[in-house]
Amino acid sequence: MRIYILSKEWARHGNNSGYQRIVNYLTIAFKYPKSLKIPFKLASYLKRKTRVLNYRSETISKELFILFKVFKSKQVHILYGDMDFYFLHYLKRFPFNLRKNTLVATFHHPPYELEKRLHYNRKKVLGTLDKIIVMGPNQISFFKKYSNADIKFIPHGINTEITNNLKPIERKNQLLLVGTSHRDHQRNSDIMKALANDLDVSFVVIMFMEHAKLYKDLPNVTCLTHNVLDNELYNYYASSKGLLMSLKDCTASNAILEAMVYKCPLIINNVGAVKDYLPEGSGVPVFETDDIQGTLDYIKKLLNDDNYINEMVANQQRLVENYNWTKIAKETEDFIYSKKN
Repeated sequence: MRIYILSKEWARHGNNSGYQRIVNYLTIAFKYPKSLKIPFKLASYLKRKTRVLNYRSETISKELFILFKVFKSKQVHILYGDMDFYFLHYLKRFPFNLRKNTLVATFHHPPYELEKRLHYNRKKVLGTLDKIIVMGPNQISFFKKYSNADIKFIPHGINTEITNNLKPIERKNQLLLVGTSHRDHQRNSDIMKALANDLDVSFVVIMFMEHAKLYKDLPNVTCLTHNVLDNELYNYYASSKGLLMSLKDCTASNAILEAMVYKCPLIINNVGAVKDYLPEGSGVPVFETDDIQGTLDYIKKLLNDDNYINEMVANQQRLVENYNWTKIAKETEDFIYSKKN
């Protein structure tokens, strides 16, 4: 059986972040699908037919390449099922099912976002999947409505050794904000305004302009709206006294994992799968969304007590080893390639 992995690169991800990094840790032999040449008008038509938000034309050619390998048994893992899975559901229909084919997809977004993204007949498309990997247990009930697939929560991973050769950086009296997915910008802004009224603190906001503009007029804010290289990203995390991360919902998050690896205390609220990544007893505080005062008190302690920062960083460092890519890749292989299909 030939194994294909359907993946993509993202502008916002450096060499260390992003779910596609899992392929560097897999032990099985796999192939990437080639891209078929498709006329622009046909590609545009097929893209519209998917009714998937952010589905790319380049993905069509990869899905069709796999689909047309009619006389070969195939096992396909779509790394971003939220955006890259549509035409491959025909692998379970004649004539594309002349050989045994297995479909696996990983989904990243919480249910409210999946509702907005997946406008196709969900039972028809999702129902063809043999196995589904979710980035948070809060996604499971959504998929059970449309699929009889074997579903498992396997966390997102990160390279926990990336800081081994990086020099420590002196912290500034600043907080960092990185990323936009499912962020509660109003909660972030309210916290930043309250802090700026009482303390001499600055903020670095790393977001594309669409969201950075929400912060640019707040006191002591520097906005970076371009892609940030890995070494720059490390510098911002390591020189900050906390990552301010208010969320409306959550499954996996690159920023959560980056903050733990790059030794930047998390300042985060309890929504979605946050406590599945930062469980009770880990020593990493997670605040209820309406507990603004508790959040402010925690931030003030971080800003004023270096020993407390070191304690929080140590707790995060112990926890993040659970998300080492080597461990996550093995768990993923054990699930996908087990005999149960």
